[in-house]
Amino acid sequence: MKKKIFSFQLTSDSKLHQFHFSLSNLLIFSSIFFAILLISNYYLSKKFSEEYYVDQLNTTDLKYKSISEELLLRISELENDIKSFEERDKELRTYAEIPPLTENQKSRNTGGSINSENLTDDSSFLNELTKKVDDLSFSIKMQKDSYDKIFSKIKSNEKMYSHIPSITPVTGYVGSGYGYRNDPIDGKRRLHSGLDFAVNLNTDVIATGDGVVTRAQYDSGWGRYIKIDHGYGYETIYAHLYKIHVKKGQKVQRGDVIGKSGNSGRAAGFHLHYEVHKNKKSEDPSKYFFTGYIK
Repeated sequence: MKKKIFSFQLTSDSKLHQFHFSLSNLLIFSSIFFAILLISNYYLSKKFSEEYYVDQLNTTDLKYKSISEELLLRISELENDIKSFEERDKELRTYAEIPPLTENQKSRNTGGSINSENLTDDSSFLNELTKKVDDLSFSIKMQKDSYDKIFSKIKSNEKMYSHIPSITPVTGYVGSGYGYRNDPIDGKRRLHSGLDFAVNLNTDVIATGDGVVTRAQYDSGWGRYIKIDHGYGYETIYAHLYKIHVKKGQKVQRGDVIGKSGNSGRAAGFHLHYEVHKNKKSEDPSKYFFTGYIK
């Protein structure tokens, strides 16, 4: 069978161009052209799909990292809050005369902070995160149970706890703490059995618990001072006063103004010397400061 031949002509200024082709040649050319087009389309689609996938994966990784860092920050903040609660719990147990929580009771909260750089994959990070959240939940429940116990103990004998010294006697910072120190007057090392609050002259001094005034007088060492018997084995002393507003035998309540600060007696400057005694022995008064949640 004779092939059908197709031809077309192109003319230019100088020459006539003729092109001849058969139908089979056209089909072959078209097939090759479309094959190249399909292969190119497949390659380009695959290339752009992979780039899109990588971009999406990178975006997801960035979001995951951001969320992970935010979670780690929140966990760190919660751990700090729990440490603060543990300190308050210890103070309140001192006030309520309940033994402090033992390390065994707090033993579950020992995981430490999570370092995401040390974890090999997402699964291990999530496992550590889950464990840390469980530990925090345990600590929060433990603190709640502890507060419930303290609250019940205090409510069972409110009269007693109103007598225990539990607030600061003045508003001011502690210039000298409880413990051994070199005496500012003679330089000798001896026990400083209270706290020295640096305050201005004539600052209000208040009773830190209900009780009865047993001393309101002058002493060569303490200057003008007040001693209050709170009962239950507790006594407080307020020394180096400028003025005394109470007298021996007078009943006072927590928060009553009992005098004014000064520098009478053996004092190097204006301040209030404050002591807490329990069963005739001095204790660190800072153990009995619950200002803010005991009134």
